[in-house]
Amino acid sequence: MEEMAAVEAEGASKQDFEDPAVADLALRKIFEEHFEEIRIDQDLTDETFAVVSSQASPADLRELAMQAGAGDLAIGHYLELIADHREIQPA
Repeated sequence: MEEMAAVEAEGASKQDFEDPAVADLALRKIFEEHFEEIRIDQDLTDETFAVVSSQASPADLRELAMQAGAGDLAIGHYLELIADHREIQPA
C-alpha cells in the first residue's frame, strides 16, 4: 500500500493501477524491496509463489527458470515443467 500511495503521490490514478504494465512494475518494485521479508515467512512465500506461478505466462516462467539456473537453484527445473504444462493446456 505504501508503494501505491507513493506512486499516486507522483500523479498516478487508480485507473493506472489497472494497466497490467503498471501493475507489473509495482509488483516488481515491491518484491525487490521486500524480498527478505517475504522469504523469512514460509506461509507468505508459499502463497506468493502460488499466486505468481498461477498467473505467470509460460514465457515468464521460462525466464524465471533461466535466472534460477544461473543461480544454480533446482527450482528452475520445476518452473520449466510448469511452463511446459501451461503451453499444452487449452486456453
